[in-house]
Amino acid sequence: MILYLAIPLLFAAYTTPTSSQLASHPVAASGVRACAVVTKADVVQVLGMAIEKGEEQVEESTSTCNYARREGLVSVMVQRAKRKLNVEAEIAALKASIPDSAVRKVTGLGARAFFLDIPGAGTQLYVIHGESDFLMVSVHGFGEASQVSPAAKTLARKALGRL
Repeated sequence: MILYLAIPLLFAAYTTPTSSQLASHPVAASGVRACAVVTKADVVQVLGMAIEKGEEQVEESTSTCNYARREGLVSVMVQRAKRKLNVEAEIAALKASIPDSAVRKVTGLGARAFFLDIPGAGTQLYVIHGESDFLMVSVHGFGEASQVSPAAKTLARKALGRL
């Protein structure tokens, strides 16, 4: 079981974009904010439990919203890239940074999507929407990847409907 204090560090280590390609247009200019594309009500509905209000961080090209509950964390990241992403290079970099992780491709979400399953932590769902919009939904501390993948997928669908 991952300790509550370790989850923010785990999230920060595993969700940092790996490519300079992700630095881009300001999120504020696009009007897309992570706490708006996946709301607290969405997370409560999908997880079936109370969750803390989202804490949003906005940087030049990224908006991230974190919803916490004791030892669990649901994070949503929205980013707009300058140019088309090299998905294979991104996957390779993620796998290299988390050696025990496993990648599973997902169909029916955006132009390209995949799970990054992290043993003992949960999963992260990465979705490339169009050629330059990037969405990540991370569900950690609520069970293994097989248990939380449906929640991540449902939250990603909600987000994509609002992008």
